[in-house]
Amino acid sequence: MQEELLFCTLIWFVFLFILSRSCCSSKDAQSFRLWPNYLCFENYLPNNTCGMIEMCGIFGFALKRPLSLVQVLNVLEKLEVHQYPNEPTTLGGYGAGIAILEQDGSVIIRKVGKAGKASPAKQLAKAVSVSEASVLIGHVRMPSPEFMATARFNETAQPYIVQRDPKLAVASVHNGKVQNYVELRKKLGEAHVFESEKYELIDSEVIPHYFEELLGEKQEPGEALYSLFCALQGSSAIAMLQVSEESSFLHLVHKGKTRGLTVWTNHLNEVVFCSRQEPLIQELGNFLEKSKFKEKVSIGYHEDAGLKLSFPLVLW
Repeated sequence: MQEELLFCTLIWFVFLFILSRSCCSSKDAQSFRLWPNYLCFENYLPNNTCGMIEMCGIFGFALKRPLSLVQVLNVLEKLEVHQYPNEPTTLGGYGAGIAILEQDGSVIIRKVGKAGKASPAKQLAKAVSVSEASVLIGHVRMPSPEFMATARFNETAQPYIVQRDPKLAVASVHNGKVQNYVELRKKLGEAHVFESEKYELIDSEVIPHYFEELLGEKQEPGEALYSLFCALQGSSAIAMLQVSEESSFLHLVHKGKTRGLTVWTNHLNEVVFCSRQEPLIQELGNFLEKSKFKEKVSIGYHEDAGLKLSFPLVLW
């Protein structure tokens, strides 16, 4: 009886291992998901990953037709003040930013910190000169208590970008807490320059740097994404733009319990994502309906879920 149980357990772990190692397809988005835990067993720490600190909100899209930046900023304004009755804080109010992928492959970063009582999302509008975007990731900031003093600095706001190689850029937005960010920072060494270290290293900035390093070590982006998923301790929802001459992707990762994440896709392989459904539908509901978007993934507030999705991007 014990031998049969051991055999079945071994087969189950082998199945999960094979499934978790599935890589990104060049044609279709691939994902993995396991309720309520994760397919990554190497670094699964229940006491840590299931913890939850109320923090930021993320939003973005990859479209074939551009979306007005007025609508984008309206979503961020609504997202930064969104708060469920059982949440102690709003999603933002202490910083806001966007990363826009241009048709020539360049990435524009615009972000602002907290300035007085003004809405960071509204202040961001003054810093943005682009009128529309087809590929974009956005962020509204609610710092963890240890980083609250850094909220006034633009350098500690998101998105973060790393571009040590002119042929590769990685930009990211993050909701959650990377509990082992100091350890990961030490592994990266002095070759990586961190924008936030001018004031205080922010855990979120470790993510694009560590992923960029993994892209150089792994054969496929999917393998690098899986390794990142395993390396990060804590609860996180992440969106990243990987831009290179060979291939470009929008990556989405969710691990543990966060503010939530909903992903919509359509028949054109376009994608829209947001930490919260309500602000996005309020501003872009008609667009989602007309463009025939359907909900692909919905992870609720404090819902324990593991997810990775990669969407290939075509640069014109």
